[in-house]
Amino acid sequence: MIKGNYLNKSILAPFSAIYGVGLAPLLILPFIFTSVMGEFGVGESAAGSLITYYIATMCIASLAVAPIIGKAPRRTLTLVATLIAIAGSLGVMAADSYDQAVAAFVFAGIGSGIALSCGNAVVAGYKKPDESIHKIVLIGTILMVVLLNLVPSAIGYWSLAGAMAVLAVVHVLLLPFILMLPQHPDPARQQENEARSTLSVLLKPVSLAILAMVGFYFIRDTMVWVFAEHIGTSRIGMSPDSLGFLFGIHGTTSLLGPVILLWAGKYLGRGTLLVLGIVASGVITHMVTQTDSYPVYTAIVVLWSTAHFFTYSCMMALASVADTKGRIAAAAGSAVMAGTAVAPALAGYAFDLGGYGTLGYFVAAAVLLTLVSGLYALYALRRAEAGQPAAAMMQAD
Repeated sequence: MIKGNYLNKSILAPFSAIYGVGLAPLLILPFIFTSVMGEFGVGESAAGSLITYYIATMCIASLAVAPIIGKAPRRTLTLVATLIAIAGSLGVMAADSYDQAVAAFVFAGIGSGIALSCGNAVVAGYKKPDESIHKIVLIGTILMVVLLNLVPSAIGYWSLAGAMAVLAVVHVLLLPFILMLPQHPDPARQQENEARSTLSVLLKPVSLAILAMVGFYFIRDTMVWVFAEHIGTSRIGMSPDSLGFLFGIHGTTSLLGPVILLWAGKYLGRGTLLVLGIVASGVITHMVTQTDSYPVYTAIVVLWSTAHFFTYSCMMALASVADTKGRIAAAAGSAVMAGTAVAPALAGYAFDLGGYGTLGYFVAAAVLLTLVSGLYALYALRRAEAGQPAAAMMQAD
């Protein structure tokens, strides 16, 4: 299935930066969360805070290099960032205390965030960035399946050090592809991008609604994602190997989300699909936090990734329709990181406040906020399509 244009350097090089270094840690958050608790004897709140520091650092580092990314030597910057991420992973492996682990995670997050920004900048400079990112996401899904099968076994042997060792090895293996990244953007494409008035579009109500929708969506999803492995082992009673196998299936079924969306799009409208996705994914993750049944937990974890990628595809399609120049879709990446950064600490606080019951209330609130934001964005876009001024500016500079 992965052949031809998928395996050339224009795809593999930015994939290595975006997924291999930037997003790989996010794919194994549940295992890092549980391993931190076991390794340092801390509670859910402390483990959630550590992950929040980690991802927040990634987000800040990614945003910090954005102003200079147009002129910076991207290949060199990504190479340095990858080495920082590797050093940070090794630092976590050597940490003797929770505080040392926090410092090492933060250091690793700097590298991951910079690499993510560089990889996204490279793809944004392509003539057809949307086609390239679809291919990169597909290969990233395969990486997720691999990690979700390898990491549980590594943790079984070496605890937290095992998870970080897998990340470090992935980073090292992808270094040859990172060396294939272009050092500088094409001058013609750079001038075209700089000519666009992005800020004026992103501050409009429709843009803010879409970004809020994406942010709340990932807050809800990540709040449950970080607890998923902990729920499976401590509440359901699954072994690490069985859970790893289950999450491997979870990763594989993620491919079904876009496929189902393509089929359903022939019969249902954009708004209906979006609302169904938000509600379905919300119900599934709420059930993960509340069930204590082995069969139910297994079934909904398998369905989870399908619903997630179905809904996320609907959201990105809405962002693309709202602004055909792709500025909102690009900004949605920051909303993803922001939501993901906030969620672990929020989930830990909810759990300390009242266990899984309170966590379920937090999830329900995030689902409601996602739905309200999405409905407002749909309403404004329909007014624009009818020729009214609510969102007509989305097609202009």
